[in-house]
Amino acid sequence: MAATPELPQHVLDTRYLEELSERILPPGYRPNTNKEQGETTIEKVGYDIGDAVANRYCDCDPDEHGELGFDEGFDEKDGWFCTYRDVEEEYRMDVVLEQARLDIEANPSDFPKDIYEEIVERGSLEHRKVLEAKARKQRYLDNQIQTPPPSPPQHCEFPPFSLQNLPPEILIEIALLVQAANPHAHITLSHVDASLRAFVNSTPLLWSRVNFLYPLHMVYCYLERSADVLLRVTALPPLHVSSAYNPVLKDVKEAENNKLKEFLCALRPHRHRILSLRLRSDDLTFDVSGENEEQTPAHDFLWDGSMVELELLDLELGAWMWEAMKVFPPYHIKELHLHGSWTTDYLPLFSPSLKSLVITDDRSPFPKIFDALQAAPRLVSLTLRDISLTEIGDRKGFVLNLDHLESLSLIRTVGSAATALFNCIIAPNLMSIALQLVDALHLIDDLTDINLLQLFPVPQPSVQHLDLTACDGKPSFFASVFRTFPSITHLRIASSNLSGNHLLPLVVRPLCQGRDWAFETACPNLKHLTIDNEFNGITDAIRLIAFPRRSSGIPLESVTLRGIPADDVVFNGFMRLDEIVPKLEIGEFDQEGDVYGDSDDCSVSETSSEGDWASGDEEIVTAYRKAGNALYAF
Repeated sequence: MAATPELPQHVLDTRYLEELSERILPPGYRPNTNKEQGETTIEKVGYDIGDAVANRYCDCDPDEHGELGFDEGFDEKDGWFCTYRDVEEEYRMDVVLEQARLDIEANPSDFPKDIYEEIVERGSLEHRKVLEAKARKQRYLDNQIQTPPPSPPQHCEFPPFSLQNLPPEILIEIALLVQAANPHAHITLSHVDASLRAFVNSTPLLWSRVNFLYPLHMVYCYLERSADVLLRVTALPPLHVSSAYNPVLKDVKEAENNKLKEFLCALRPHRHRILSLRLRSDDLTFDVSGENEEQTPAHDFLWDGSMVELELLDLELGAWMWEAMKVFPPYHIKELHLHGSWTTDYLPLFSPSLKSLVITDDRSPFPKIFDALQAAPRLVSLTLRDISLTEIGDRKGFVLNLDHLESLSLIRTVGSAATALFNCIIAPNLMSIALQLVDALHLIDDLTDINLLQLFPVPQPSVQHLDLTACDGKPSFFASVFRTFPSITHLRIASSNLSGNHLLPLVVRPLCQGRDWAFETACPNLKHLTIDNEFNGITDAIRLIAFPRRSSGIPLESVTLRGIPADDVVFNGFMRLDEIVPKLEIGEFDQEGDVYGDSDDCSVSETSSEGDWASGDEEIVTAYRKAGNALYAF
């Protein structure tokens, strides 16, 4: 046990003054009541010292305030905690004792001689202490003045850092990294000085991203300064400029179409340099031309075969037109996004070079989708969003071998379309699946019973990431899902009306094998669990999943819970998970998030972090409740 430090000096001084005051005016002393005589010297000195005592007490005197100071910390100088740092001038020991001496000497006959001599002696001692402290301070100041200033730092071996000192190839890499976060960072860089301005203006790669939203003269500037490097072109007019006729927006649409025409005219001589093109238009019936060139239909801008370097094509067209007799150009597109009702005339876009495919907002015959996928056997990522399929029976029993497919997302897809796709796709290397149904969110004609939905005819041991949203099925449906994907490591379930029974297959159960005991559970490789927007009591189920898994040697590494009711029972239950889950996150709705977790490119890989997928959205949950009640009324 550590020894208690000695009392600090200001506490000892206060105790001395207290004891001196009690000797001058004992506790039983009665003051003089003779008004004519007034206050005696003994009373004045005793009261003055007692007043000084009252103003010098602090928290670190255990006799006066217990031992509060011991629990809170220690004084830097004395080893004691003390909030009392400075004694006011009139209550300092030397001042109090000097004033007492002067009062006594004014009328020495009324004061005990022994106490007077003690006050004089102790006052002299305190006065010497003050003089010594002042002398030490003065010596310190004198030493500071006499100490020579520090010598200037030696010349650095390396010159101060400057961007101009970097090799051009390093400077380009830095500029490109900054440009990834801010596409216009090179403009800011060019305003630093003339040297950097010359560097920026002479570096074509920094001018390779051309946007429809730029003023036309800036578009020409980018095209000129980009020289011969490949271009990334974005032509996405505001969404209000759509194929739906609106007389209020008529003038706005006409102005946007004229601007798009001018933009494509500027790009026409540079089509051979376009690496990626994102284009939105309600029609492409206007003509475009370059300077001193004849008129060319806007559709020919896309399809005459001039974009020989094109790798990414993202099209959102209000009217899909095609001349059937025309020979389709030999494009080798690697990433293709089609929004809207594209026709079978565009099937040549699907080729063995295609790696990523996104099809959005289309009510298509199943044979059209099937033929497109069959023409792209090397797909790595496939996303179908807002899709409804017809004529499913025409391809029943046919097989799609997608040996390279790693990521599959069906976003807001009806159950019958999901069944048709799962039953025909064979993908031995599939790693990520996102299934987000629409049955519970929209009133539609196709009311396929989710409990009859079979994701795949056989288990898929390669799948590690599974995202289920709006899958409002019975516990038996989730049990079949966990059997289909036994090797998942990341699981997210959102807006699926979960109860504790839905998650029970994930609980570890003891299994007797002869004389030995083992365990069994669905998805034994599960490491990261995310639950979003579930309002039933699932607290106990999550604890039942987490605790035995740790004991069985297959612990959860992270649990993320968002949009969960925050009552005391639920909160206390989840807090106990801190002991066994290294990463526990509990959050509320994120209104800026997307309940579906699909980004613009619908890449499931972007939702595959350690359980940290997209959070809930109150509007989606409201729609879920309203639509769900309507569905159950059927």
